[in-house]
Amino acid sequence: MSNRYSDNASGSSGDWSDYPGNRRRTNHATGRSNYGGTRSSNNQKGNPIGNWIQNRARDIRTRARNRQRDQVGGAVGTEAKAIRNQQLNAKDFKYPEEGFITPVEHSLLYAMIEFPENYPEAVIRNEIEDEDFSQYLYVKEEEIKGGKATTYEVDDSDNDVQVHPNNNESQTAQQSEKEEQRVSYGQLSALLALSAAKNPSTASPEQSSTQEAKPNDQTLSVGETLCRKLLRTITRYADAHSLDRNNEIREFLDPIERRCAIRNEKAALQQLLPAYAGYTVSLLTGNPLPLLIGAAALTGPDPMMEENTNVHGFRGLGSRTGDMETAGLLDEDEFD
Repeated sequence: MSNRYSDNASGSSGDWSDYPGNRRRTNHATGRSNYGGTRSSNNQKGNPIGNWIQNRARDIRTRARNRQRDQVGGAVGTEAKAIRNQQLNAKDFKYPEEGFITPVEHSLLYAMIEFPENYPEAVIRNEIEDEDFSQYLYVKEEEIKGGKATTYEVDDSDNDVQVHPNNNESQTAQQSEKEEQRVSYGQLSALLALSAAKNPSTASPEQSSTQEAKPNDQTLSVGETLCRKLLRTITRYADAHSLDRNNEIREFLDPIERRCAIRNEKAALQQLLPAYAGYTVSLLTGNPLPLLIGAAALTGPDPMMEENTNVHGFRGLGSRTGDMETAGLLDEDEFD
């Protein structure tokens, strides 16, 4: 017996943690179970429904980020924002599939109109006056492969026919092709629609007081200034190509009015939803308070009032510009 006790004494370290009960408690404290598994917060057996919801939401966010990154081509910051605006405008205003040579969404003026709170109104107006809007008309076209045009001319020499490259006709054809380059008013419509949604329908008092040198323009808002400049660009293009002014202006303004009508429908729906929800809750519970809260949303200010006023003013300016042939010389000078 003495040997037995001596062997246990020599083989043991004297630590109470070596005993089975203490060892088992130590394993639990370190996250080890009796069966060798690890305890973690991602225990699938604990709450499978919650884990499925979290994984599902994580997958949706990941796919959304990947889809957005694919759409902008890896661009970040202001470039990614411009590409996103270009995609939305292409859908709303039916951009040509080829795209435009000069995208308006990448311009400084587009950023000024989109974020008018960051720029003084006078600065935006000056940028509008200095901008050349004709560059936003031209659509991209594929390069036409081919050589110079050739003509066959009869010579008095022994050779019956000689081939000479007709450089003059080639240059004339290239010049004619450049003049007949395809154009679209889509970008101009998108820019003016953005101004209608972002800028107020009247000029600020500070702006009116700083324009004493130009009394005719001191009461014009940013949207009116932009509309006049865009109408001037369109009428000049129409006159240069013998096009009807009214048709061209209608083609320019119709997409703006359609987009404004769609936004009015969405805004009205957002105002009606609280009222319908409150009415339903009141019927189910017999409490009139939800109905009163929902009805209060209908008495709020119209969020589309400024935009509707802007679009209505744009239509008036367009009608006036289209009838410029029968208008007086004073109106002609006002737009030219």
